[in-house]
Amino acid sequence: MLTKILQKQIIRFFICGFFTAAFNILIITFVIEFLNIEKPIFRNIANLITIEISLLFSFVVYRNWVWSKGNWTLQEVLWRQIPLYHLSCASIVATRSLILFPVLDWLGINYSINTLLGILVGSIINYFMSNRLVFNEK
Repeated sequence: MLTKILQKQIIRFFICGFFTAAFNILIITFVIEFLNIEKPIFRNIANLITIEISLLFSFVVYRNWVWSKGNWTLQEVLWRQIPLYHLSCASIVATRSLILFPVLDWLGINYSINTLLGILVGSIINYFMSNRLVFNEK
């Protein structure tokens, strides 16, 4: 029964999401603690670097476990899928930061619930954009 559940793409997507989120937290913690970064500007730079590392890591995880079929040529991955994946993630950040969070905040929704709703909406957008745009099997 567990094998049957894990065959569902959406379940694998959410498992990968938890796995890659944990990786993101571990990598930022490691970089800041290992390099003993104390200044805010350098923490921000470390954050940008670890976001990119995490983004590429999540791309590989999703590409291998959720959307493993399709075109795996170097040209396809480097020139189409990775840029589209970046665009997908950027659109989610923009949606959450510029629309969803401010509107829910204006409505008086607690910031924790607001953030959880943002994660849920971002996950849904990410799934559909990845499924239809990034890893689309033509």
